[in-house]
Amino acid sequence: MIETPHATFHLDAPAPGDTPPAGRTILRGWLVAKPGAHFVDLRARVGQRVFPGLYGLPRPDLAAFFKAREPRLLAAFEQPVVLAPGPNSIVLEACTLAGEWLAVHTVALTAGPAPIPPNPTTEHAPLRAVEFARAVQLLLRRAAGESHPDWPTLATELAAALPHPSTARFAHAPFHAHFDEPAALARGAFGRVNLIGWLFHETEAVRRVFATFDLQTVQELKPAGDYAGVPERFPQFASAKNCRWKGFVDCPAQLPQPRTLRLYAELADGTWHLCNVQHTLLWDVETEKRGYPRFAHATFLHAAWALHAALRRRRVPVESLRALLPELRPVWQSFHALAPRRGPSLGGLSGELYASDPAQADPRRLLLVTHNLNLEGAPLFLAEFAAFCRRTGRPEITVVTGRDGPLRPRYEQLGATIRVVDLEPLARATTPAAQNNALRAVLRAVDFAACDLVVANTLASYWAIHAARAARRPSLFYIHESTTPAAFFHGRNPAALPGIEQAFAAATRVSFLTAATRRYYTAFSDGANYRITPGWIDLRSLDALRASRRRDDLRQRLGLAPDERLVINLGTVCDRKGQILFARAVDLLCRRYPAAEKVRFLMVGARDTTYDHDLAAQLGILGRSNIAVLPESEDAAAFYGAADVFVCSSFEESFPRVILEAMAFSLPIISSAVHGVPEIVRHDEEAVLVPPGDTWALAEALEQILAQPTWAAQLGQRARRRLEQTFTTERVQPLHLALARETAAVQV
Repeated sequence: MIETPHATFHLDAPAPGDTPPAGRTILRGWLVAKPGAHFVDLRARVGQRVFPGLYGLPRPDLAAFFKAREPRLLAAFEQPVVLAPGPNSIVLEACTLAGEWLAVHTVALTAGPAPIPPNPTTEHAPLRAVEFARAVQLLLRRAAGESHPDWPTLATELAAALPHPSTARFAHAPFHAHFDEPAALARGAFGRVNLIGWLFHETEAVRRVFATFDLQTVQELKPAGDYAGVPERFPQFASAKNCRWKGFVDCPAQLPQPRTLRLYAELADGTWHLCNVQHTLLWDVETEKRGYPRFAHATFLHAAWALHAALRRRRVPVESLRALLPELRPVWQSFHALAPRRGPSLGGLSGELYASDPAQADPRRLLLVTHNLNLEGAPLFLAEFAAFCRRTGRPEITVVTGRDGPLRPRYEQLGATIRVVDLEPLARATTPAAQNNALRAVLRAVDFAACDLVVANTLASYWAIHAARAARRPSLFYIHESTTPAAFFHGRNPAALPGIEQAFAAATRVSFLTAATRRYYTAFSDGANYRITPGWIDLRSLDALRASRRRDDLRQRLGLAPDERLVINLGTVCDRKGQILFARAVDLLCRRYPAAEKVRFLMVGARDTTYDHDLAAQLGILGRSNIAVLPESEDAAAFYGAADVFVCSSFEESFPRVILEAMAFSLPIISSAVHGVPEIVRHDEEAVLVPPGDTWALAEALEQILAQPTWAAQLGQRARRRLEQTFTTERVQPLHLALARETAAVQV
């Protein structure tokens, strides 16, 4: 047993003094990380060659020896290498959870003469047609925005990154398994990867199946009935029925590509078995947002041919053309439908300003359109905008929404008329004609012509821009989403997409909260009708509310001890907000920084969704009593008033209201450095910003903030000053009213 600064290591085989023959051999042993360290993978370096290993085999004996929390340690390895005759120096490198490769031990092995060469090995199975098609799609997206893509270079880079063979370990009899997803290339949306496949044991029942990318936690998959074709393929095994498993597995962003997925089976006797190990190249939602290069038939052909040639140079076989064509067809259809055909369309300015006196341009009748009336950032923005307009010019206000919610009383206090309209026909329409019919039905239900200005809030309200155009009324389109329409409506009705994109040119004005958000929409208008107007916070009201409550009372209500620190993460619990990865970062923090076990970590925003259930399951696996989740609350200020640190773990944020609220309470802020966030708070000036989905960086930031309270307090004070100087109601809302006046003054 060998001790290193980061690990305890032992080589079981070859035994000391063994002289394996030259050629391929397998090293076996185990590697256990010391407290504060964590390993996710293993590889060996022999000279200039690198050999991936298999790390994470379960060892109950190691768990007992090291007194682990779990009854097994996923720490054993099998490391294949190729030895030259004579002395060999093998450097074993472990990948840390920070995504860095660390040399942990050097093994000296003397190899004997090479045995008689066996028969030539057969070629690996060809790259599946579905994987080739995904690679073509990824290649096209990597060329987005380029006028003349260098297809050979781009294809060579992608072919080199593509894992082949993608399966590093097949299930050994008496286990049988295959997972279709993730394939060699797969989508990882907001740090989550979808798993679909089958697994069974020849004679025993499989109690549970688990999967993990990082070995920090294992996540249980769900049984999902029969898998088509498997019972017929294995008629001799009754357990081949009902062998389908599915679920989502978290994948932190900092892990190196391609990612390594391990699948474990637990039998009725409680024993664990490592069945499949797969490598997959993941792309994320940001990659999808890049879109495609300009449309041309030759573009698609050049990309597909260049990729095929690059794979052939790498000696990666591909399935036949007959198998490829059905898989390439939907990629071609997506490219044909979504690729830009020309430059930005001209539009938006459909008339000239007809009033020089701003007072004459005041809209007297406002029609506000929002997807719901929930307590969320974008609907709250619109409600506060309505209140400011009401105080300033006292217009008549009509609110059109697809879903009622707790914001209704706020609008009723303004004397607004609220119309809840069935928008499902628009969502279900599968053709442009059906879209037009659904839009006409909405126009019959709501008189768009009876207003001076239509304000459509968020991408989901795009249809209101077309309704305003049909009624010859000016429209103001507020965009809160830091994503393209194609990515936002991914997997939904594709028939709506042209109308959504055309809304940007059809709108009289389009307002973005940040420059980062505006960049996603440059292809849809010449920009003459685009404006950037930031969000705001009602600081006076928050300060009054803050002064009316004693911090000690707020903390006592949450059951906090006087010396107990509270870290909060506020926002609707959903994959885009990244609460599961936040919980995993807290677990890492507690492993590295024991003082954090006395800190309370609270997530506020739970509902009753699949993601909520997955979060609850993850918290159960982590077993940290200091991490909890609470339902969403109308009284968010109570949590800010009780907190010591605020965290935003989102993957997408245009102009997050929660950060403004945390600034108002002078809280030290840790946030993902996404989209508009760096335009609100700057790294190491008013906040600590980390890459989205990077659990290691988030844990380090938490440790930094908690270990340096004086510096953390200074961050909070600087954040408060920046808010006062830049984002208050008094400074920003007049800009929005001026934009509304400017928009209403345009004759359509």
